[in-house]
Amino acid sequence: MGSEAPAADMFKCPVCNGNVKTGPDDVVITCTYCGQTTTIEGKAIGDHLMQTAVDSDERLAGFQKFLDKNKGMNKSLVKDCQVVENQLIMVPVWTAKVKADSYYKGYKTVQVPVQKTRTVRDSDGNTRTETYTDYEKGYVPIQSELHTDTHEPLLARKGARFYGLEDYLKDVKPETGVPYDFAKIKDLEPVMLNAEIGQEEFEKAIHGRVADDHRAQAGSGLTELFDCRTTTAVRETTYMQAPFSLIRYKFQGDLYKAAVDGHSGNVVMGEIPITRGQRIMWTLMGLIGIIIAGVGGEFLFAGINVTPDADMTLMGIGALAAIVGVLMTFYGFRVLIMTQRTKKGGK
Repeated sequence: MGSEAPAADMFKCPVCNGNVKTGPDDVVITCTYCGQTTTIEGKAIGDHLMQTAVDSDERLAGFQKFLDKNKGMNKSLVKDCQVVENQLIMVPVWTAKVKADSYYKGYKTVQVPVQKTRTVRDSDGNTRTETYTDYEKGYVPIQSELHTDTHEPLLARKGARFYGLEDYLKDVKPETGVPYDFAKIKDLEPVMLNAEIGQEEFEKAIHGRVADDHRAQAGSGLTELFDCRTTTAVRETTYMQAPFSLIRYKFQGDLYKAAVDGHSGNVVMGEIPITRGQRIMWTLMGLIGIIIAGVGGEFLFAGINVTPDADMTLMGIGALAAIVGVLMTFYGFRVLIMTQRTKKGGK
């Protein structure tokens, strides 16, 4: 039996009286008619920011530039790809600056030199006592501090996860925003995602995230972390709506995708097809790698078994050939089982 998605609720905008569809967890709503942003109780969110967005043609141009740069042997990639989706999505983001101070205790183990004595017997059967240095495990107590002041963005959605969105959000900062003005993006017909996380929940989540980061940093150089106490001060909390686009395209019958920064039109990351010709080329490289590795192994074995002394030159050539062959084999057959490559975009 098929399952049905839960029906969306309707929210009446307190400014224009428009009926806005909302999800069951939405707490901050943007009207799709007038652009007013309020809480689910109808309280104005106040001053907040947005990033301006480029139109679909500019996003498409940035996407084609990305394909052209990464096409490799796919000379017809840009010409033959068919874009089937290029929708602008306004993503809700909370951002804040977080000053965090941590005080932690723990210990790390070290090798401590210890002078010891032992009785030894020489070839004539005589015994004597000698002193030697041994190493034993020692414990060094550590008590230190961590202090950071960082910008912390958080997607204000609990369930929405898009390809490349996390990488995109790393560059979403209040400094790149302007005062929210729905009129600037209305003609672009964006999908307006509402926030499912309110300000109080955001600040609590950010405290936990920063505290976890500090604990991980503190424990990274220790054998055991006993205690790590973190205090945070969250300031300049800002609600932003950031333009994001997920472009989907077809090439030779298969579907691929690319994440696009809707503010600049640049691709954040995207999938590049691997054609049949490329698979053949990489398979041949893998097979050649097997041969080279085999020959290198023979040279290495022959160098080791030269009498009376090993032939270091022969061993060096054999070892180098074996390493090159193994690498060629690994990358050749690795590409063979891949359906596409993932490439990062430029700024």
